Amino acid sequence: MWEILSGALLWFIQEWGGVAIFLVFLLEESGVPLPLPGDLALIWAGYRVASGQSLFVVVLLAVELATLIGASALYWLGLRGGRPLIVRYGRFLHIDEAKLLGAEHWVGRNALMAIFLGRIVPGFRIVTSVASGVFRVPYRTFLPALAAGTLVNAAFWTGVGFYFGPGVIAMLHGPELTAHLVVSVVLLALVSVLTWRVRRSVLPGQREAAFHAGRGRKIEAAVLAGLLATFEMATALVVILALFTELPIGLPERALLQAVALIAAGHGTSLGPAFGPLDGLLFLLVGILWAITYAVWIEPRLHGPDWLKGATFSLLPALVSWFGALPSLGAGPLGLWLEAGPALAAGELVRSFLYGVALGLAYPMLLLARSPPVIARLEPPPRPRAAG
Repeated sequence: MWEILSGALLWFIQEWGGVAIFLVFLLEESGVPLPLPGDLALIWAGYRVASGQSLFVVVLLAVELATLIGASALYWLGLRGGRPLIVRYGRFLHIDEAKLLGAEHWVGRNALMAIFLGRIVPGFRIVTSVASGVFRVPYRTFLPALAAGTLVNAAFWTGVGFYFGPGVIAMLHGPELTAHLVVSVVLLALVSVLTWRVRRSVLPGQREAAFHAGRGRKIEAAVLAGLLATFEMATALVVILALFTELPIGLPERALLQAVALIAAGHGTSLGPAFGPLDGLLFLLVGILWAITYAVWIEPRLHGPDWLKGATFSLLPALVSWFGALPSLGAGPLGLWLEAGPALAAGELVRSFLYGVALGLAYPMLLLARSPPVIARLEPPPRPRAAG
């Protein structure tokens, strides 16, 4: 399955050139897991430069621009969402305010070098952008270090493809993909444990106060929750699909592989293999819009546990996908025109369910984290009356 998806992305890069490199890196730098890591995509781009199909400077500009946008979004997410979460819930990770300020002071003194190294060390690019926001690195410091590290990293991997050709991709694809899966599992486990501990210990006593926030604060929390839920959903899907392909089950796996192959090839659409990356980009935008819809209009009208609210809400995106998005792309209602049976419809239901549950659980936490602490107001004691 990963070979099918990776092959579609390589075809996309081959046909679309710099535009494809831009979209692939925009997705990866925004935190969306991809079956083909960006470093390997650059190797293929370097091969295209060597064969005269592209220009070295075009590849570098596409990577720099995509990284600027995607990494800035993660920086903002760390600044506006990650830091309040750590300040309010850091004790569950054994991080108190003194430790946070100490780390912030160290990062502030070494920000340029830390960000630069984080951009060129495999596995640390996404973490570096988020951590820069959490530790309040000034954007004027973050941006040039980001650009310099990205330039060195992009030039190196493009050079590998230029001099050694695409054969290196097959050699590195397995280890890179395994490392990405391990990181995905670890991140998903950490987020799940933190969510469980916070919701059990903190949220019950302060929930009502958090939901009295104004609409502007709710929308801001919804945007952050939408990005987080989209990341969790995408990461969980990568892990589930990786495990599913290892199961010794014939028919479901064949149906899944057939659906993946058809989607990767853009079957029934006018976009071809570009459909997959563009659909991934829409994940982020649609995830934010659905989160705002949930927070402003749907959540106040639902009852029950937060996860159940999110699961109930997930039926709405699933219906829109089944009978709106898929037919408009030429896949037909429920994706049945792809001739892969109910696999695509079931996959969309699972995807929407994962997103909805993650959104339902994350939104109250982020709303509380973005709210000022509740301080009890004590009435001053009455003044004694003057004798007379």
